[in-house]
Amino acid sequence: MKIRYGILFFMFFAGLGVPKAQRTDTIVWQPERSLNWMDYKGIPDQESHYSALTHAEIRYKVSMQRSFAKFDFATFFLKKTSWTKHTQDPLLLKHEQIHFDIAELHKRLFIEILSIRTFFYRGLETEIKRLGDSINTARHLMDNEFDSDVANMRDHIKVNRWSRQLTDAIDRLRSYNRNSILIALQ
Repeated sequence: MKIRYGILFFMFFAGLGVPKAQRTDTIVWQPERSLNWMDYKGIPDQESHYSALTHAEIRYKVSMQRSFAKFDFATFFLKKTSWTKHTQDPLLLKHEQIHFDIAELHKRLFIEILSIRTFFYRGLETEIKRLGDSINTARHLMDNEFDSDVANMRDHIKVNRWSRQLTDAIDRLRSYNRNSILIALQ
């Protein structure tokens, strides 16, 4: 029930993609693809009081094209650093899926902000870093709020409520379900 999170920021022509050797070790978030216990390849931390850890990242890169900035995005689940102690608990798996969904929600919120704000060529790197940090903080707060709210893992009602709310929130942002966005710079 712990989440390892991160927004990786690669500015100006850095690679978004996962190296070919690692592709089998990651899962890109897709609405029709839920996590399963076979995805968790990491070694459990037996000293941790958590039952599982989901390592999800929002990765993006920015490339400049004249007076435009192109952003490429993906939300990844990292298999080798995600683990579980209890591989047969469906409610725990649903809990972990919610953490992955929280990452996807924040990727879409990031894209939404990029699509409505005005950005300037000068200072773009600093502004995007600040925005990425803000998105990461909001995501971390939501992950913690979720974990606090469902501290009793046997509370099916709360877990299901969170799942529905996230599904609805992700659906409301469906117009931002894209892997790239091109924005004009001032």
